[in-house]
Amino acid sequence: MVMDSVEILEDVIEDELCRVAIRYYSVTHSREETITSCEGDLIVICNVLADYADLLDEFLNDEKERERLGFCAVMQYERMRDRCRKITEDLQKKTGYDRNAAIEKCRRKAGRKPKADTGIGEDALVLSARRRAQQKTEQQPAAEQSKTE
Repeated sequence: MVMDSVEILEDVIEDELCRVAIRYYSVTHSREETITSCEGDLIVICNVLADYADLLDEFLNDEKERERLGFCAVMQYERMRDRCRKITEDLQKKTGYDRNAAIEKCRRKAGRKPKADTGIGEDALVLSARRRAQQKTEQQPAAEQSKTE
């Protein structure tokens, strides 16, 4: 576990050293501006925009909310949702990131069962008692089976 954290930290540090220049035209300053970011930040932005688009979609699917908002507000939210999805799609193409694959990988990891007796955060006495209880339950069916034969 600690080794995973160290590897992730090393990746983040390396990623931050390889910063990417993002150029855009500032309408308020009437000039081209440049900011720097790293791939990890762009992936976070991609995920946040996708989550926001999903929330907007969920919100817009509620008929009561649509009626409350009115036609113009619904159109604005739909436009914002579509814009977020377009930006997300563009970022995924440009960075080579696949959000759906990352989500699936995370779900597979979450589905794994942790080892019960890893000992992390537990007293040796508790672990010992658990092992003894497990051994007794395993020996009882074997003893009962030998009596019936």
